This record gives sequence, C-alpha cells and structure tokens, in this order.
Amino acid sequence: MTPLSHSLIALLGQPFDHKHVRDLLRPLDVKRVASADSPLSESIVWIPKASLRLDVYRSQPLNKLTGSNFSDPGWIVGAVRFLAPGSDTRIKAPFPAPLPHGLTMASSPQACVDAYGAPDLDEEHERPGFSGRVLAWRRPTTNIAITFAGLGRDSAMIDHTVCLIGCIGAWRYSNPEVFAP
Repeated sequence: MTPLSHSLIALLGQPFDHKHVRDLLRPLDVKRVASADSPLSESIVWIPKASLRLDVYRSQPLNKLTGSNFSDPGWIVGAVRFLAPGSDTRIKAPFPAPLPHGLTMASSPQACVDAYGAPDLDEEHERPGFSGRVLAWRRPTTNIAITFAGLGRDSAMIDHTVCLIGCIGAWRYSNPEVFAP
C-alpha cells in the first residue's frame, strides 16, 4: 500500500480535485476539503484536521514560475506542506502519517540529511519571534524544504514541503543556481 505522503506528493502538477484529496485523507478522519474557488481560499487550501496545506496555482502563473507548460485552465497542485504546531496557528497536531524516506514530523535535521543526502541549502534564521533552520534539496522535478523551529538539539520540524517551485519564493531570486527552473 502506498503511504499517504507519497499519494499526496503524487498530486504535484495535477489538477486540484478537492473530492479526491478528501478521499485520500479519509483515513485521517477528514470529511471536508475546500475547493480552490471557495471564499476561504485563493491559492492555499488548508486542511487543519490533517495538518496539511496544499498550495494551488492557476496554470499560467505556475507556468511562469516553473517554466512548465500546464494547459489545464483550472487549479494545479504546486506544493504539499506537511505541518506541525508552530507552522501556523490553525495547526494543533503534527501531520500524523509517515513522511517520505521513513521520516516523521519528529525527525531531527540530521535524520533528514541522512534520508535525502547533503542539502543544497542549509540556513539558520534568527528574526523576531523565530529562530530555526531550513534544509532544502533541488530534485529534477520537485524541490524539498524542511523547516525546523529552534536550533541545535532543541529544534523541532514544523514544515516538510515538497513543491514544484522552490518552496520559498525568494529562493528563485536569491539563490537561482539552485532553485530557479
């Protein structure tokens, strides 16, 4: 049986179908997923009960960002974000299912490096209200970014993102040799 995280990641680049996503998340007791056109969402579909966020894009803006050629005029899944408390005030529990490579939301930065290899980006951030570390990898068709709150042994994963476009928009401009399409 395919792990839930793999089924969700397989949605990248596919037209967004909220009913299909709801059916995938049924084992997590999710009964409702907003459509992308709902008044609650413009390009982010929050699913707090599953500690999940899907970033969806119209095909033309996504084509510009990724250099792709999506022709579907509807919404395309551009990122899957597995979340834990600290990622957003809506999130009360960590994503409960296993992540790719046997990782979990409790995995350490070193466990992520062991699973994915040396990161293409490894930065520590200190700003008002947040200190943490971001690890990121560029793959041929996707990017992976994992954010940890706290530094050193006290760090905790708050976001494991797999996406088509850099996962942090600024990377396209600030580190183009790694993250530009």
